[in-house]
Amino acid sequence: MAKYKVKTRGYQLVVKAKLTLREKLDERQFTLFSGKNIRGLLKAKRLGRNAVQYSGPIGISLVERLKKPIVKYDFLFIMEQVVYIFQKLKANSLAASSVVLDLRHVFINETTKEVLFIYLPLEQAGQETDIFAFMESIIYSAISAREEDMDYISRFVYFIKSLNVYDGEKIERFISGEDKTVVSTIKRHDARKSSSATGKPGAQNEQYDGRKTEATGLLDHEEATGLLGYGEATGLLDHEEATGLLEDEEATGLLVEDEEATALLQEEDHRDASLCRQRTYEIILINKSVFRVGKESKYADYVVRDNDKVSRSHADIITRGNRYFIMDLNSTNGTYINGRQIPARQEVEIFNGDCLKLANEEFEFRI
Repeated sequence: MAKYKVKTRGYQLVVKAKLTLREKLDERQFTLFSGKNIRGLLKAKRLGRNAVQYSGPIGISLVERLKKPIVKYDFLFIMEQVVYIFQKLKANSLAASSVVLDLRHVFINETTKEVLFIYLPLEQAGQETDIFAFMESIIYSAISAREEDMDYISRFVYFIKSLNVYDGEKIERFISGEDKTVVSTIKRHDARKSSSATGKPGAQNEQYDGRKTEATGLLDHEEATGLLGYGEATGLLDHEEATGLLEDEEATGLLVEDEEATALLQEEDHRDASLCRQRTYEIILINKSVFRVGKESKYADYVVRDNDKVSRSHADIITRGNRYFIMDLNSTNGTYINGRQIPARQEVEIFNGDCLKLANEEFEFRI
C-alpha cells in the first residue's frame, strides 16, 4: 500500500504518494486521468518511477472534519459528492477501484465544502471498490450537530441497508428527497470548468461556495443574482413591509420570547442515553445518531477489547428523536434484549432499563 505525505503550500494542498516495491503505476490509466480535469479529483503529476504528487485547494482530511459536529446539509453534501465522483469516473472511462477510499486520504475544503479524492491507478490492483463500506465509515465517524432534524443519519443508514447492491441513482434520489438543493447545486457546478488544480482563493470561488448558515445554498454571487430576483437574493423587505413588521414592539418581544421558549423546550426534550457495561460498570455515552458497538476499533464507536465472542461490528444503537433502537449487524453470536434474541438487520426499539446482551457481554441501557 502506498504511503502518503500531506502538506500545504500557501493556498494549496499537496499530497505525495510513494509506491511500495510491489506496486506499479498503470501508465495507460494514469495518462488518461492526468489529461482530464475532473472536479473532485486532485491533479496529479509523476515524480520519478515510484511517486506521484497531487495538488488541489487547501483542505483537511475527512477524519479531521468528522471530528467536528456536522449539520444535515453538510452530511448529505459529502455523500452526494461520493456518488458524483463515481458517476464522473464512469463517464470518463476511469477505474473506480483506483480511487483511494480512506478517510485519512480524502480531503475537504472547509470553505467551499468540496470533497477531493486521490486517483492512483495501479497495475493488478485486484481489489474491488466497496463504496458502501466507505459511506459507512463516514456515517460512523459523523457526529450530528444539535438541530431540528437529528434523525437524518439513521434514515440514511436504513436506506442504504435496504439496497442489495450499490445504486448511485437511488442514493441520489434519496438525498434529493431529504434536501433537493444538495444534488441540484452539485449538478449545476458540474457544468462549469473545475478549478481544483489551482487552489488559489479566486479559484475556490469557482468551486462549491460555502453555505451561509445552511440557508442560502452553495451559490456564488453571480449565480445567486442570476437565479433569484433582487428581493429574493438579498432577503430584504421593502420599507413598508419592514415598518409593518416592526411597528408592534410587544408582538416582536412575544415572538422572541416564544422562540427562546421553544428552543429551551427542545433542549429539555432531548435526553442523552448511555450504556452501563455490567462486567466493569463503565458508563458509555451514546453521543451519535448511529452508535456502533464491536471489537474492531476501525469500525466501532465503543470497542469491546477483551471479549472475543463479540463481533467486529456487532450492533448499532440508533437514535431517532427521543426513541432508541438496536440493530444486530449479522453478528456471529447474536444480540439479545432482556434475554430474547433479536433478528439480524432489523431495528428493535429499546427502553430505559433494558438489558442488552451482545454475545455474552451485558449492558444496561439507560436514558
